[in-house]
Amino acid sequence: MRKSNKYALGVDVGATIVKIGLVNSKGKIVYKTSLFTSSLKTKAIFIERVIKQIRQIVKEKELLKKNLAGIGIGLPGSVDYAKGIVHNLTNIKNWKGIPLRGILRKHFDFPIHLDNDANAFAQGQLKWGKAQGVKNAICVTLGSGVGGGLIINGKVYRGSNYSAGEIGHVCIDVHGPKCGCKSNGCLESFVGNKYIVNRAIERIKNGQKTSLVKKVNGRLNLITPEMITEAAKEKDVFSVKTWEEVGTYLGIGLGGMVNVINPEKIIIGGGISKSGKFIFSPLQKELKKRTMKQHLKILKVVKADFVDDAGVMGAASLAMERR
Repeated sequence: MRKSNKYALGVDVGATIVKIGLVNSKGKIVYKTSLFTSSLKTKAIFIERVIKQIRQIVKEKELLKKNLAGIGIGLPGSVDYAKGIVHNLTNIKNWKGIPLRGILRKHFDFPIHLDNDANAFAQGQLKWGKAQGVKNAICVTLGSGVGGGLIINGKVYRGSNYSAGEIGHVCIDVHGPKCGCKSNGCLESFVGNKYIVNRAIERIKNGQKTSLVKKVNGRLNLITPEMITEAAKEKDVFSVKTWEEVGTYLGIGLGGMVNVINPEKIIIGGGISKSGKFIFSPLQKELKKRTMKQHLKILKVVKADFVDDAGVMGAASLAMERR
């Protein structure tokens, strides 16, 4: 590997997979590997396996301090961006207030940067993706949960104690379902993966007809958002309406955010964004109803770049930006 190049290692800690990628300064992934999150059942195993994978890449690619800008890690939890402390980490048992940056510094002589995964996503879009040159934007990741990253005045806005951007926990219905955060009616409880699937299964059990039943041979627990998108493309009315509802809920939640922030763009990533027009059309329709006309004049709703690798790119961008 040419020593004149600058790279960054990006670690994207997801609910299902931990992706680790080596990214060059032009925003290209030149090497990638992964771990199943389910295999990292304790904090000790998680830390050990991540260290092992990073060490392996550093050795194999002959990375030195002069050609590696640093290591960036995006995590689905509450992260103290300044101190490098991860207060909680989704799917890892007994994780509480772990000084992860300090632990990793004992193993690597590279700068290490940690952030909430949605903030990392926003930073990646700002550096290499759809937020390039944008002054104000709302970045949303739609998957197991709903992550949010805010770009204000050309920078990721993290708030007073680095906890800003929790778009998924904006209430859109005070009488709505219980959310994982213990509140009721959060946006996430309407558009998160498991909530979408659970709502679909409940309606099928109540007699609504759909080709999804045949796709899973009657085993409703096998239904996934990807299957709903596939069925919608095949003009299954139930599936089309399912995504219309999701897009409408997104419009309700994001409409209020637009009125507060007045962004140029809403950038949507995550697995659910692959449903494309099935959520984007009702989302934009709802935004027109709920957003002030002055805001709509400049607002664009776009799909994020490098959707499948947006987490890795975002994590790497943390290191690139702070090198």
